[in-house]
Amino acid sequence: MKRLIAVIISLMIGLTTPPFPTMASGPMVRLDGDRLSLEAKEQSLSTILTMLADQGIRIRIDPRINPTVTASFRNRPIGAAIAGISKSVDYALIWRKDKASTAGEPRLWEIRIFFKGQEARIRPLQKRVNLIVVKEDDGTHHVKDILLIRLGPKMTEAALAALMDRLGATIIDTYLPLGIVRLRLPHGSDVTAIAETISGTPGIRSAEPDYAYPLEGGSPARIDTPPPSPPPSRAPSTGDAIVAVMDSGLHADYAGNPFVHAAYDAVAPGIELGDQLGHGTQMALIASGAINPLGAGSDTPAGSPVVAIRAFDDNGFTSNYTLIRGIDYAIENGARVLSLSWGSETPSSLLESAMSYAASKGLILVAAAGNAPTGKPVYPAAYDNVIGVGALTPKGAAWDQSNYGDFVAVSAPGLADLPVGYNGDPGVYAGTSIATAYTARRVAAIINQNPDADRATILKRLSE
Repeated sequence: MKRLIAVIISLMIGLTTPPFPTMASGPMVRLDGDRLSLEAKEQSLSTILTMLADQGIRIRIDPRINPTVTASFRNRPIGAAIAGISKSVDYALIWRKDKASTAGEPRLWEIRIFFKGQEARIRPLQKRVNLIVVKEDDGTHHVKDILLIRLGPKMTEAALAALMDRLGATIIDTYLPLGIVRLRLPHGSDVTAIAETISGTPGIRSAEPDYAYPLEGGSPARIDTPPPSPPPSRAPSTGDAIVAVMDSGLHADYAGNPFVHAAYDAVAPGIELGDQLGHGTQMALIASGAINPLGAGSDTPAGSPVVAIRAFDDNGFTSNYTLIRGIDYAIENGARVLSLSWGSETPSSLLESAMSYAASKGLILVAAAGNAPTGKPVYPAAYDNVIGVGALTPKGAAWDQSNYGDFVAVSAPGLADLPVGYNGDPGVYAGTSIATAYTARRVAAIINQNPDADRATILKRLSE
């Protein structure tokens, strides 16, 4: 692992300068050490700075500054480059030594852009909060121009540098516990073909596009039916096992509620958490015990504190690397249960590895089986370390739209009268997502009674 870390750090601080691609329909921005390469035609400065931020540079700027930029240059010193594209305003470059680096050289940490004498007006750049998703002919989705590779112990510094040079790639992020490196490829790259080509390269365990998944499969649909009265909700205690709800976020109106243990935006880290879709807020209310599903028994468990994680963007998409970020945050903040109220028929070895890693850290994983009764496996519910959840009606019968199959381990009430809508108005909603959030709460209650309970013990208790 130490060798792997050294290889990644060396590449991130600019061992090699990859070839710069020709101009396409969008801007090309690449930072190598202290030199910037840029191809842009009538692009806003904020767009260019956002792409720099994606490469690990903090950006602070006066929001009034956003000129249109047309430029073409390669390997220009970063100071001269920023001076040229920021159109006669002042700037400052902040350098810091990377504590993990053995090279001892400082690296660019932050760029500040401001009007002379008005530096107090700078603010953190509000990075875009939505993924750029491409749909392939086979119906799968992935994040545009992003490749995820999982390195093996035999990967050498020279081999990785040569691979990046051949691909024209830039490292933009890493997740060292799984040896995953996130690469940005040249604009318009055929990521799927590139992944297939390099998968057999010595030192690479796997290579995949950053597969993206729509917030479907388990998402609830609003229905018109007079709801029976659910049992009264009970507020969680501070000692309860924590449930991480990895979904579309949490409405600001609920951010200060006692049941919110922590909150995080995995799509755009550093941005204040919100929820444009409402789905994440719905699931947090159920997992926390603030809302009970219809048909829940009078002995329904009290809720649990939740870690609200925005893993789906405002267009309803998440990606493997976004989910990995969310899992990491859930682990760091003491979650014992991970609630995943969504699913996709697209399998991914990286996502399966992430689920296995989360389980190895003590998380019990619960995921929706899907709202289409096809019998086809839906992921992540169908992975071995995940409890797949189907939905029941308030009377305890199988909901007619709930998926089925060997991967569906348990079923739970799947209808709820919710004060927050999902892309619509409040009302009664139905779906395996509701059943999943409620099952996550039940799992937390079991862990509260038996902190050492494993997956097998929990499944047995759930079936009772």
